[in-house]
Amino acid sequence: MAARLSSVARRASRAGRRTSRARRPRHALLELAQALPFLLPKAVVFGLFVLVPFGYTILLTFQEGSLLGGLTFAGMENYRSVVSDGLFRQTLVNTAVFMLICVPLTLVVTLLVGMLLSSSLPGMSAYRTLIYLPSLLSIVATGLIWKIMVDSEYGPVHALFSRGLGIEVPWLTDGTTAMVFLALITLWSTCGFYSIIFMAGFNNIPPDVLEAARIDGASGWRLFTTIKLPLIRPVLQLVLILVTINSIQVFDLVYVLTNGGPGTATYTAMWYIYQSAFNGGSMSYAATMSIVLLLVTAVISVVFIGRTRSDGADHE
Repeated sequence: MAARLSSVARRASRAGRRTSRARRPRHALLELAQALPFLLPKAVVFGLFVLVPFGYTILLTFQEGSLLGGLTFAGMENYRSVVSDGLFRQTLVNTAVFMLICVPLTLVVTLLVGMLLSSSLPGMSAYRTLIYLPSLLSIVATGLIWKIMVDSEYGPVHALFSRGLGIEVPWLTDGTTAMVFLALITLWSTCGFYSIIFMAGFNNIPPDVLEAARIDGASGWRLFTTIKLPLIRPVLQLVLILVTINSIQVFDLVYVLTNGGPGTATYTAMWYIYQSAFNGGSMSYAATMSIVLLLVTAVISVVFIGRTRSDGADHE
């Protein structure tokens, strides 16, 4: 009798699972039908302004000619030209140098500022506002402000160094100085944004964890390196990727301050793409360089993500 009841129960259970599996597709279709009116407008906008331009850019890389005069199929010729283009390789080197200066500097400064902003010092709300204010300016406005500040005739910063300290700084006339100056301006304009992200990460650390660490004797540098920094690793990874992409795509400050000069010292990849597209070059060639730069950015981002994840797994 018990065996018969057990067999009936198993058959009923199998029938219930088959019914549940049969209902799942219908339930999923019902949810999709309900969500479709809300998703469709966003999908249309995404398709028109992201997918279609991206697809057209890829198509342009296999064409030659001009948009007005007509395009003809060129196969892989644009890619071969990009690979053999010495100036494009130089712009990649310049972009890499800017990235190597800007990324570590921005990460260290904004991490420390974010930790200070997460503290409960008196007047911290005012400090947060002041630090975030430069992030509200457009990059073009920021570039114009600093171009006036270091002007050799009436710039107050130039006057402070040359007349006050007796140091003549070639802000925009020396290649190395100009590259470092671009990185410093980028830090000044983005410090508030990234610091607020780090501040949110520090504020999200459970107080109980910090209290337990202090009871165990951790304080100061040890508390920061062994407790706080590992707990905000996802935030650090996000900021690292954002700063890296922003550094690779630097264009506005170059346009306003240096125009790629002196010589080709600040001739970045994005500046070269702009010159090729709108200053007598080829739109197809510019599109090809854009795709190559996109691939480089994607590879760097994947490497950073994989590296930070592997470090996190090692710490666990």
